[in-house]
Formats: sequence, C-alpha cells, structure tokens
Amino acid sequence: MENSAKKKMMRIILLIILGSLFYEAAIDNAAAYSQKLSNVVFILADDIGYGDLGTYGGNLPTPNLDRLASEGMRFTDAHAPAALCAPSRFSMLTGCYPYRSYKAGGAWNINNPSIFSDPYGHTKAGHLITVGEIMQKAGYRTAFFGKSHLGGDIRDKNGVLIRKQGEINRMDFSKGIHNAINEYGFDYSFFLASGIQHEPFAFFENGIFSPFDQRKPADNRSTRLWKNGRYVLVSDNGISEIVEHKNKPGIGDVDYNSSQTGIMLLNKALNFIDNHLSQNRIKGEYRPFLLYFASQAIHVPHTPPKDYDGDPGEINEQVEGVTGGPTGDMVYELDMQVGKILQKLEDEGLTDNTIVFFTSDNGALWPRVCDYGNIEHDNNGPLRGYKASVYEGGHRVPFIVKWPGHVKPGTVSDELILAQDWVAAMYELTGQNMEEDQAMDCSSLLPLITGKRKSGKPLHPFVLYQAGYAYDGAIREGNWVLTVNRDNKATELYNLKNDLAQENNLIEYPEYRKLIDRLHAKFLKYNDHIDETLEPRTTKAFRVTKK
Repeated sequence: MENSAKKKMMRIILLIILGSLFYEAAIDNAAAYSQKLSNVVFILADDIGYGDLGTYGGNLPTPNLDRLASEGMRFTDAHAPAALCAPSRFSMLTGCYPYRSYKAGGAWNINNPSIFSDPYGHTKAGHLITVGEIMQKAGYRTAFFGKSHLGGDIRDKNGVLIRKQGEINRMDFSKGIHNAINEYGFDYSFFLASGIQHEPFAFFENGIFSPFDQRKPADNRSTRLWKNGRYVLVSDNGISEIVEHKNKPGIGDVDYNSSQTGIMLLNKALNFIDNHLSQNRIKGEYRPFLLYFASQAIHVPHTPPKDYDGDPGEINEQVEGVTGGPTGDMVYELDMQVGKILQKLEDEGLTDNTIVFFTSDNGALWPRVCDYGNIEHDNNGPLRGYKASVYEGGHRVPFIVKWPGHVKPGTVSDELILAQDWVAAMYELTGQNMEEDQAMDCSSLLPLITGKRKSGKPLHPFVLYQAGYAYDGAIREGNWVLTVNRDNKATELYNLKNDLAQENNLIEYPEYRKLIDRLHAKFLKYNDHIDETLEPRTTKAFRVTKK
C-alpha cells in the first residue's frame, strides 16, 4: 500500500513537472509565434474625404484618428483605386485594379455574381484570391464586418436565382446569401450586403439572415418593405432613414435602423476579438487574426445614434449633436469606432503586436449632401472634385498605418501609394509568393513604412485612376496626370507639382505632345477598357527573398 501510494505521488509530481514544462514551452512558442506574425486590423471608412480628419487639416473632432496618425505613419498622397466604393472594395481585397474583375464598375448589389468570380478565365485559381484567403493560408483567423457591395447569390422562395436588381425584394431570407464574402477567405462575417443605402436592409452573419431582434425568426416573417423616408423606431436611440428607394420599396429587416448599424458592427467586431482569444486559450493555439472592418460611416443616410451604448435614457456616449451637423456627427461616430477598436487592443495587451491600417474607399462627399455643423470644415482641402470624379478629390484619401516597434511614430510620407498596397504587404508579412495572375496592381508597403527600403525608386512608377463611370480614367506618372475618357481619348494634362488643384489644363500645349502620346499609350496598354481582356501586370509579383 505504501509503495503504491509513493508511486501515485511520484506520478502526480511527474505530471506537474511535465505540465509546467509544456506550459513554459507553450508560452515560449507563443512569444516566438507572436514575433513572427502580427495581428492585422484594416479599417475602411465610407466616403471620408482627404480633409475630413483633424490630422489632415479638418475642423471636426477626430481625436482617435489623430492619435492613430501621431503613433504611426500618415500618407499625404494615397489613392483609392476608384472614385466609387464598389470597385474600390474589390481592389482593397484583391490587390488588383477594378478592371481586373469581370465588371470594372463593380458588382454592387446581390443581383450580380460575386465580384471575385472569373468568367473570362483569367486566373489559374478560378477566381480572384482575396487577402482573407492569403491570411488564412498563413494560419490567421479572419473576420469581415460591415459593408460588402461585392455581389452574391440570392434566391426566391422557389429556389430561382435572382439576377435583376428590381427583383431583390423577392429574395427568400431563409436561404441567405451565397457566393458572398464569407466564402472568399473569411472565417466569420457580419455584413450589410449593400451597405446602409440599398436593399436588403438587413445583416447577414456568415451568409445567414441575422435579424436585429434575435428573438424573431430568420426568414421573411421578420422582413418588410421600406420606402424612402425617416422612421422613428422603438429604440428611440436615433432616427432611421431610407434613401435609395424612392420609386420602389426595398426589402429589409422589420426592425432595420440605420442609426444603430454602426453600434452593431462594432460590438460584433469586439466580440470577435474576445472569441478569438478564447479559442486560442481553449485550443492551446497562438493564431493571429485579421479583422477587416468596413464601417458604414459616413455614407448617406446621415443618421447618427443619440448614445453609443444603445441606451438613450442616459446619454453618456453622445454622438448626435456633438458637431452640430449630422454629417459631422457621422465622422465623429467613425472616430469613436476606431477609438473603441484601439482601446480593445490595448485592454487585451495586443497593441504592440498588431498592425492597424485606416483609409477610405473614395474621395470626399459632395457638399450638397453634407451638413458638418462647422462652416469652416472643408472635407477636401485643396483638391478638385469629389466622390466619383477623376480629379484628385475623387480618389485621394487619408491613409494611416500604426505598427509599434516597426513604424516610427509621428512620421509623414509623401510617397505615392494605392490603398490596395496593403494587400501586397500581407503577402510579404506572411512570407507568401504572389501568383502572376493575382494581386496584379499592388506593391508591399512594408519596406516603406519600416524605413528599410534600400532604393529611392518610387513604389509605383505609375498608377491608374478610375472615375465614377468605370471607363473614364487617368494615368499618373510622377507629378503628371493625363485623363483618358470612355472613348479612350486623352482629354486633360496636369502637373500636380505646381497645380495640385488641377486648374491649368496643358493638353493643347505642343511642347507636351510627346509626353501626352507616351502616357496615353501606356494607359491603353494596361487598361484597354475591355473587361474581357487580360492586360499586363502594373507591378511585379512579390517573391519571397531567399536568405
């Protein structure tokens, strides 16, 4: 009995020692792993202009974004790949210009196939690979939140595929949305298929209808038709508005409330971080995460919530009325979203091992739809044009990167970059080669933001712009910008070095004829305005350097 007891005690001691060793090894592995792969947060604003943020000269309260810039690198010459959201969103997920998709102007609503599909057979993979897929391959847990506008498949109650926009309101909500963002590289998704401005006015979680009131059935019994107008709903935490269904009502959640969508998106994003950390602990994993947060702000309708904790009974996180105008309040809500994500990273001890990107899907909103509450606020600074314009104001956007220990705080870069360059950075971060037919128009930001770039060559020898109408565009080389219209005619020439406002069109000056001809030919070589064709890469495919 005594020997048996001693043996049992020895086994217990041995298990404790082994457990301690395994625990220490796990901690060591976690530390080593975290040194290799950082978490990534990509925050995409909707319609934020070059001059909307305080750090870019704006006159609205954006303390969290200003702080993000002070703790990282701010770019002054960053550009969305298009001057409208749907094509830009494709590019920011694939690293390709919009015209690499089957539809240069974007998929927009869910009556169109996924924008990542490849009907012309341009890719070996059979579709355009997303940054989510790249990160999954590297072991990341990935999540997408917010506005999609990337197409998808929906069906009516008889299972018939819907391909006409006017028939979206016949969709069977119980069948969900397929061929959607969660099927292209995201382990988890909580999205508004067409943002807050178009049907279906409802959230979908991993493609499945997720009612505002979870007690209600996730099918058409919880839907109604909404028409243009403002609605005071039960919550009394803000007015909801419908803006794009003037002639025909749009289908949506019976409790849909545009003023609450930002709160719901943020809470789901914070819950994802909690669940991610919990899964790591339970499974003994040390996986990093990619959180792609596509905010609803500041697209119309401008319906800020009264209180950000969802309870208007006691206003302790006021949003509505902070700036004196609903558009300004939406900018303030966006800043709050950023601040709460940053605070979550800090609370969980993740700040030092997380890269945070912030940018916008296109240039500033037209003044006619804005009320910032501050007459001195200029959402586009010195730039000409607004959203949808081929001019600088249509696509030059804020771009900020924070990465403690890698990016020097408070730095400003005047380098010409594209917002989709972050995709190439993810290839480099995770040590993966690009396929020649993927990520065809992006260059890694890592050498630039970390100060390790060895040559003084520009990140992009040239870039292409796309206007609101997909076949109006421009080519930029250095400070020269040549516009090319939908008929493939060169129409305007500007030198941004001494004419940032693009007031002096040089197209008729004979001394620039050779320059115009050369830029024009280059534009058409890389974008012939024919969706079916596959033009050459504009950037070199990233290759891992062998040590």
